Amino acid sequence: MTKKILIFCLGMMFLLTSCTKASSDEKNTVDAHKAEQQEEQQKEEKEQEAEEIQPDIKEEMQTEGEETETVQEQPEEPAQTTNGKVVVIDPGHSSVITGETEPIGPGASERKPADAIGTSGTITGIPEYELTLAVSQKLKDELESRGYTVAMTRESSDVPVSCVQRAEVANQLQADVFLRIHANGSESAQAEGAMTICTTINNPYAPQLYTQSRELSDCIIQEFCTATGCENDGVWETDTMSGSNWSQVPVTIVEMGYMTNPQEDELMATEEYRNKMVQGIANGVDLYLGIGK
Repeated sequence: MTKKILIFCLGMMFLLTSCTKASSDEKNTVDAHKAEQQEEQQKEEKEQEAEEIQPDIKEEMQTEGEETETVQEQPEEPAQTTNGKVVVIDPGHSSVITGETEPIGPGASERKPADAIGTSGTITGIPEYELTLAVSQKLKDELESRGYTVAMTRESSDVPVSCVQRAEVANQLQADVFLRIHANGSESAQAEGAMTICTTINNPYAPQLYTQSRELSDCIIQEFCTATGCENDGVWETDTMSGSNWSQVPVTIVEMGYMTNPQEDELMATEEYRNKMVQGIANGVDLYLGIGK
């Protein structure tokens, strides 16, 4: 009897131990499962936060990129290139003339040919109207590079333009300077040098312009001869030039040299000497208007 009781007690103890162990294992399994769930939930929360933050960062980066791109696309403002002065260049003569006449000045009864073909090179055969146009085009580029607004009375040689029409271009634009570009001719092949021409102090058409036109003529011939090294024949004052008589703005005629002189004719046909003439005339305009002082 005692033995049976002992066996029963031992069995119960074994059963109780097994149950306790099973319960402990089950609890550990539950705890582990809960830990996994918590870890998974934390992971999901972190991913969600990252997704919420990422669009903001992406949007911010995109905005910064757009701003940078906008700055790069903005064109640089051009530098101010005008000095506010207007120059009208009149390339003398043309290959086409009407054969008509016009008054030598406003209200004058005396008449002169509206235009003429001009002289030509004794060696080169270049017509004066071609030389004056070529030099005038170079002069236009040079003056524009210095900030001047420049207009031409003609840009080809196949259209007739009278002396009055040429002056009207300068008058309508209220030019600060009216440059009439010519080359000289003479019966003597030894005649040489450059000169400028302006109206006289007693000019009956625009006497109020004498002082300005004379000063302009002085400045141009001074700088022209300095740049080219040619003979300085000074300023000739005359009231016989209808294009100057009709001008209502300061005006000068630039006689660049004698096309009837073999040496000067050949010189004026070269690009090097033409560039020197252009520099001299442009420097004279600067000097007259006080540009660059």
